[in-house]
Amino acid sequence: MPKFDNIMEQIQADQLKKSDRVKYHANLLFNTLAQTKVSSIEVSFEGCGDSGQIESVDYTDANGKGIDEAYLDKTIVKGSAKTSYHQWDEKKKMLVETKAREGNIREIVEEVCYDKLGSSHGGWEINAGSYGTFRFDVAGRKITLEYNERIEDVRISEESF
Repeated sequence: MPKFDNIMEQIQADQLKKSDRVKYHANLLFNTLAQTKVSSIEVSFEGCGDSGQIESVDYTDANGKGIDEAYLDKTIVKGSAKTSYHQWDEKKKMLVETKAREGNIREIVEEVCYDKLGSSHGGWEINAGSYGTFRFDVAGRKITLEYNERIEDVRISEESF
């Protein structure tokens, strides 16, 4: 059985790795976005009941006008590393692991968000979970996270009469 100290060391190492990936990918992402008409990105996420996901990703230009994501689908963030994951292969009727590869803008935006949540807010999807918004300011090369954590409260009383 693993020792608790070893588990905590492993968790901290994983958080540090994710934090480093956030910085690395954010830098590459901002370099790529500077070549597009994207001025800002807003990403909403939601987590609870041991599950969490990105709900929406909205891109806007300098005039505040929405940008269709299809415009960005083919734009690869050079030097990025989209994490490998498992996906269902209908022909093989099984999960297969995808290979790590460079990602497009949407994929790297998601990598940054999930890695930030994992490095700073581990468990964001557990129990009552949390929700929030990431805001990417391309010109300022800054990401702001509004994080809202739901807290369950139980009040117990016992009386004899």
